[in-house]
Amino acid sequence: MRILNGIAGAPGVVSGKVLYYEKKVGSSAETDIDTAVKKCIDKVKKMYNKALADLGEDKAKIFFAYEMLLGDQMFIGPIKEAIAGGDEPEKAVADVSESMSGVLMKKENEYLRQRADDIRNVGNMLREIICGADDDFSFPEGDDKYIISAQELTPVDTMLFDHSRLLGFVTKEGGATSHTVILAKSIGIPAVVGVSELDRSSDDADAYLDGYAGEFVINPDAEAKSVYDKRVLDEQELLKSLDTIKKNDAYTKDGERIKVAVNIGKPSDLKCSEDSKFDGVGLFRSEFLYSSSKEKPPVKQQCEAYKKAADLVYPKSVTIRTLDVGGDKQIEYFHMPKEENPFLGNRGIRLCLSNEGVFSDQLKALLMAGYGKRLKIMLPMVTRIEEITRTRELLAEVKEELEREGTPAADDIELGIMIETPASAIMSEVLAKHCDFFSIGTNDLVQYIMSADRGNSAVEKVYNPFNPAVLKMIYKVIQDGADAGIEVSVCGDLAANPDFTEILLGMGLKKFSVPLPMLNRIKKKISDINLSSAKDVANEVLKAEDEYEVEKIIRRG
Repeated sequence: MRILNGIAGAPGVVSGKVLYYEKKVGSSAETDIDTAVKKCIDKVKKMYNKALADLGEDKAKIFFAYEMLLGDQMFIGPIKEAIAGGDEPEKAVADVSESMSGVLMKKENEYLRQRADDIRNVGNMLREIICGADDDFSFPEGDDKYIISAQELTPVDTMLFDHSRLLGFVTKEGGATSHTVILAKSIGIPAVVGVSELDRSSDDADAYLDGYAGEFVINPDAEAKSVYDKRVLDEQELLKSLDTIKKNDAYTKDGERIKVAVNIGKPSDLKCSEDSKFDGVGLFRSEFLYSSSKEKPPVKQQCEAYKKAADLVYPKSVTIRTLDVGGDKQIEYFHMPKEENPFLGNRGIRLCLSNEGVFSDQLKALLMAGYGKRLKIMLPMVTRIEEITRTRELLAEVKEELEREGTPAADDIELGIMIETPASAIMSEVLAKHCDFFSIGTNDLVQYIMSADRGNSAVEKVYNPFNPAVLKMIYKVIQDGADAGIEVSVCGDLAANPDFTEILLGMGLKKFSVPLPMLNRIKKKISDINLSSAKDVANEVLKAEDEYEVEKIIRRG
């Protein structure tokens, strides 16, 4: 028996057979650097689209960062210079990537160390392509699930696996904030990383993986089996406790009905949801329709996707967020120019209104799909009334066009906005007069309020949703929506964070929208909360002067 200790990456406790993963390495440099870069970009784009569809935009941005690095001459330029100087392509890539990542790894800044991982991962991908490495992977025949053991797993590796046959990940390299850990959490499997003694001898062994304690137990003896079987059983009991609530609506402990909807990226995300009761789709990200092809999707294709989602949850409603690209989400056929600061540039509703032909096609598809269904339209990145009024004008124009064609279309379709900018939050009292509902996108809202990139570990302490500025802004939006008589929901990460459930309820929130894997956990959390007590906690939190005081109040509860 061996008990190997590492870093707790993603929660969960599982037991099963271990499958050691490693790439088959080629024997010669068969691909030139320009071809290798092109193949690598193509591969990364495929991974981006797969991650966007399967895991959502936050996780897909990992692969966008890889694509940007492959186009960065600060990285590719020195490689080409080394090749021109006589180095073999594989050696040039290895030397440059190791040199650049080595410099960054010596920095104290965690964000720069993560960028070192990106450079190393991309460098390895290039070397594998140059050498003809085979990254195809298949599980043994059958339906058994496995704990994947590896020297290292890049985000690309994790996206290549059949997720339905994964029990967990354990790796020799990697840290608690690595991209692979983030993806493991999204997939919903435990992960332990940084296990220094890990090697291929674990292959085909019986093992336990404890993502809470950061432990990997190989070929356990009877005593260890007894201990870890108990942990597995406790984990299963936790999951079973969620089954008791999945067929029920969400109510607080004192009987207040709370709506809990789900976030999806495509209609197929609703598979396996048949046994769970939820209040429709609070956020349907429409980007996958645009990013999965080199050409803009035709109206008919869009209509079919929207209608399929609406059919699956009818008579509950589906809220479709209109195309939200820009920032770290790029689409080739938009010919989007490089911007100095894309997160403050032409993105979301701004980009749609500067491409009214594309936007009108989407509105047409939405009106067609909404006929006889309960479908809502939501605009991202709104900062001005004009963006709402111009959209209403376009909707009227498209509706007239459909009527002339004799095509059935939805009447009086609801139009709402994402509250994810300080401008929209500050002006929510006024914006409420011009739209039918609000959905608070907390990911971007926290980023913009705190002026801190949510993906930058160097400012992760600043990007803090516990900050009173964030909480006061959310409270204002909830109250302004209630005063105007319009529905307010939260669809960002805070809706799925159990630490915030009581605060949001106490602020008056009546609707959450969360990823499907978190649906029953949040419903269970709501059922354990007394609304009157939640109001007291929210009032106390809103008087706090800093995030430390807020966290102290929450942890105390």
